[in-house]
Amino acid sequence: MTFLLATYRKFVALTGMGVMGTLMCLIRFLSFGKAVPLNRKVIAPGFSRLILWLLGVRVTSDLRPLDEKVIYMFNHNSFLDILIIPLLGLKRTRYIISEGVQSIIPLHLCNIGLDVLYIPTQDDSIRRVEFFKQVTNDLRDNKYSVICAPEGQHTFSYGISTFNKGVFHMATLSKRKIQPLLINVPQNSDPLESLNMSSCLVHVSSKDLISTLDWTENDLVKNKEMVKEKFISYYEEMHGKSDKQYVHHSL
Repeated sequence: MTFLLATYRKFVALTGMGVMGTLMCLIRFLSFGKAVPLNRKVIAPGFSRLILWLLGVRVTSDLRPLDEKVIYMFNHNSFLDILIIPLLGLKRTRYIISEGVQSIIPLHLCNIGLDVLYIPTQDDSIRRVEFFKQVTNDLRDNKYSVICAPEGQHTFSYGISTFNKGVFHMATLSKRKIQPLLINVPQNSDPLESLNMSSCLVHVSSKDLISTLDWTENDLVKNKEMVKEKFISYYEEMHGKSDKQYVHHSL
């Protein structure tokens, strides 16, 4: 029964994302890119909610509406995040996601339809630096908000993993506020790297904005660790403290 249920969930997730991605790609290219906001605000949230419902997952949120452009950061603890983030329908926001997921075709189609920002992996340092320079300039020019996981691509775990410096360097130079988002997936339901979860209610909450106006490059590590400590505190508020050790695996 467990095998059949896992097979069903994998089929639903991948097939659903494949259909959603194909539709959004068609909408994007037939509109010459002008309908990408429709994908972000209507198509992706609707399809993501349906797929999660078929997987037995309901999502609620209490996100505050923001008029200013910000850098959204969220705790990345589960495979479910790839459906939860699009469900939020964030206004004029582009997702930063690792190039390492491009081999997952249904997800790649969704990302093309949403016009995500593919970030080079850490072993491609030259292109990665150029990526951050370009996105930083766009943030300075008030073109869009971005949403990213400061933990980057890593092995999912019950806890907050090591934060990467790149997004904090971007925040420091662009002077955009950071909006922390907490995704609360019950630990007894969290599938981590798989789809072997039980039905659950997931809640997404927004925390206090973090100003970066007085941040300097000299304080980059200190500010990164300060934000990480905030996320650890938020996570422990949701799940309690744990003595488990979590190891970061960057790709």
